[in-house]
Amino acid sequence: MKKILKSIIFTGLALAVFTAACSLPSAQPPTKTPAPVASLTPTETPAPIASPTETVPIASPTSEFAPFCNADSASALPQCRYPVVEESSVFCTDKNPYNLILISEGMTYEVLTEGVRCTDAGKKDEMQMLTCTGKMASHFEINVCDPACVVPTVQAVNTKCPQDYNYNSLQGCCTQETQLLNRNCMTFEFKTTTCVVTCKYYTTKTSCNKHSIACLWDSEESVCYNRE
Repeated sequence: MKKILKSIIFTGLALAVFTAACSLPSAQPPTKTPAPVASLTPTETPAPIASPTETVPIASPTSEFAPFCNADSASALPQCRYPVVEESSVFCTDKNPYNLILISEGMTYEVLTEGVRCTDAGKKDEMQMLTCTGKMASHFEINVCDPACVVPTVQAVNTKCPQDYNYNSLQGCCTQETQLLNRNCMTFEFKTTTCVVTCKYYTTKTSCNKHSIACLWDSEESVCYNRE
C-alpha cells in the first residue's frame, strides 16, 4: 500500500514539473535595430513667398528730352548790348595805310588778324575811336564785345531734344529758334587801303623799315622793294 502511494505522489510531481516547463516562453536571440541611413535624394529649398502686404518699389519715369522753352525762360536772358561798329575813314600817313574805326563806348575789342595793329585814338560823338594799320590792300577782322553782358550757365540734366528742335544752352531748354552764341560779341571785317610808295628810293635799311608795311629790305642785295 505504501509503495502504491509513493508511486502516485512521484507521478503527480513529475506531471507538475512538466506542465510548468511547457508554460515558459522559448528563449530567442536579441534582435538589432538597423542604424538610420541618410537619404541620398537632393532636396530643394523652396523660394520665400512675399508677404501679401509687401509692396515692390517701381522706378519713377524720367523725361527723354529736355523741357521746351517758353516765354518765362526767354525773359530770364540778360539784356546784352550789341556793339555798334563803324568805319569812319581810310587814309595814308607817311605812306602807311590806316583805318579809323568807331565802336560803342565801353566795349572791348580784340584784333583777330595777324600782322594788324589797332590802338586807341580817343573819343568822338560818344564813340570810342581806333586806328588800325597793317599790310596794304589786305582784309582784317576785329572782335568787339560788351563786357557787362554775362551769359548765364545752365546746369542741365538732359540736353537732348526732339527732331527739328535745338538745345539752347543759354536757357537750358529745347527750341526751334536759332541759338545766338556769344550774344555780347560780334566780329567785323575791314580792308586797308593802298598807299603810293616807291620802296626802291629808300637806300638804307633804316629808311626802308620805316615803311615796313609797304616795303621789305633785302639784306643780301641791299635793296628795298615793295611788298606784294
